[in-house]
Amino acid sequence: MEKSQGNLSHSGICHDIITWISQQFQMELIYVPANNSEVIQFGIVSTLINQFTKQEVDIIPFPFVITPTLMQQMDFTIPLTVEDYHLLQPYPKEESRLTACIRPFSFTVWLLFLLSTVAVIFFMGLLTFYRPPLKSISFTDAFNDHTIYVLTVITGQGNYKSEKIFAQRLVAVPKLDPIVNTLTELAVSSETQMTVDIQLGKARMFLEATSGPYKLIGNSLRNNPELLVKGSSLEGMNNVLQRRAAYFANRSIIKYLMAVDMKTHPRCRMTYSDPIPFIEYYSMGLPKNSRHNWIINHDLQYLQESGLLAYWIKQRTPNVDKCKVGMSKPSGKMVSLTLVDLSSPTALLAIGIGLSFLVFLIEIILFSKTKKRKIQEENNTVKNILLGL
Repeated sequence: MEKSQGNLSHSGICHDIITWISQQFQMELIYVPANNSEVIQFGIVSTLINQFTKQEVDIIPFPFVITPTLMQQMDFTIPLTVEDYHLLQPYPKEESRLTACIRPFSFTVWLLFLLSTVAVIFFMGLLTFYRPPLKSISFTDAFNDHTIYVLTVITGQGNYKSEKIFAQRLVAVPKLDPIVNTLTELAVSSETQMTVDIQLGKARMFLEATSGPYKLIGNSLRNNPELLVKGSSLEGMNNVLQRRAAYFANRSIIKYLMAVDMKTHPRCRMTYSDPIPFIEYYSMGLPKNSRHNWIINHDLQYLQESGLLAYWIKQRTPNVDKCKVGMSKPSGKMVSLTLVDLSSPTALLAIGIGLSFLVFLIEIILFSKTKKRKIQEENNTVKNILLGL
């Protein structure tokens, strides 16, 4: 439902269903808005049930989960959807590309790699020192020579020691920070908390848990009551965008919220997890023992079998799958590299140039000191000769 210039406009999958039903029965469609103050005070589910009690409506286009308590207060339509649950969460940030070249391996791997490289250079130097091919060479010169050769082979930059001419290794692929994909990961996460509808059964599942990950999530919800959604699912989306929480909801709601956000923000601001092992059946609400209930159920069955429901869902949620982490397909066209893409190799090149320049300065300083010492020794020698004469 959208409000503009004092008028209400209705849109969404539930609106499509209700419009279709009214056309089937050739009835006038009248919307009776829920009382916002009651929603804030009692929650959306209790407010909707009160509309039945007051005989204000004949059907409630809300995705109810059938529970024994609700069955005593209202009837339900046939299940319209069977939904997996996901965690709607902020779109992950890119990891720093400056350290992208070292992130694929752990500290232990890098340590073993460095130790093995030094060992190989050391033994190659020993073999060259004790079995020189043409002329004698000091161990230091042999070690330095093989160090340059091994580094050339590893980096692939190419010099007179290697037949390689051009660099063949370039770190330029961005990597996203990992997202939360399971409730266990969410329970132990220090950065992401759950937000959920307090009036629905899945909220009680966490708030009443006595052990395990569910209890940890329940404790988090009790300590952060602002994450317990009491109104519409848009509150859950706002908690995701503003508080960087993870909204636990079914697939259709999550995709619809992402589609709503993408109307004003074309770039992905949210993504969703893999399916969580939690499934629920959803039905609309009907007045208790109404004589129209079986007629509505009959036509809803035809609606479900015709495939219209799946078609409407797809129409209302276009292009949201592109924001699912790990599902983006390559565009098939070449993309120019930017300075951000080249930050890692540029940093390595800058470090190499800096070290080379430092070594060059050290060589100049040592050469200057050696030359002065030789000149001083020659002067002393000449002085001693003159004194001897």
